[in-house]
Amino acid sequence: MKCAVIGLGEFGRAAAVGLSKEGVEVIAVDVSMDRVNSVKDRVALALRMDASQENALHAHGIGEVDVLIAAIGANFEAQVLVVVHAKQFGIKKIVARATTADHHRVLKAVGADEVFNPEEEAARWMVQRLLITNISSYFELAEGFSVVEVNAPPGIVGKSLEELSLRRRFRINLVALKRMELTSRGEKVLKMFNPVPLPDEIIQPDDVLALVGSVIDLANFMGEYT
Repeated sequence: MKCAVIGLGEFGRAAAVGLSKEGVEVIAVDVSMDRVNSVKDRVALALRMDASQENALHAHGIGEVDVLIAAIGANFEAQVLVVVHAKQFGIKKIVARATTADHHRVLKAVGADEVFNPEEEAARWMVQRLLITNISSYFELAEGFSVVEVNAPPGIVGKSLEELSLRRRFRINLVALKRMELTSRGEKVLKMFNPVPLPDEIIQPDDVLALVGSVIDLANFMGEYT
């Protein structure tokens, strides 16, 4: 896969480097030579140019990428132009960063397939971590409701799912269970994945639980047993 990342602020740089680590061919673009230099040894190609200029994008093959990430933060006009040009090039997937609700609507209107606000996402993740102890990841289903992965709290180790009665007592559901084990090097690795835990399943010390419910109910459950 080939991806262009336009704008190398904190988010754009992290996206470019992260994608490159995963084997994606990344073209990283910014108007700042310092920012370009910061990633040039970590991506396939790093370019200093004004990405709002259609001719410049075309000359460097940006129109041939599979995915374009428009991550310009300070210049919204340039961000819009990048999305417009990407749409005209026929790029299959266009992802754009927005900082306000109005920007979100404009970027969607001019052709972005996905629009996100990294600051808002970071704030949501912070809220989840503050409310739900031992959380390792989450996916928001709707406002106030999430699927979360949590390390099994000490208070439920040795108990069966039937004893815990999660649905009746806490209004949450266990949708999957990962059983981890320590290697000789002290690293946790997956020993078993159970997508359909039965009522007689006994919780072990290193289990990771995938739970679904409201954030408040999930927090209450973790607070009860941690």
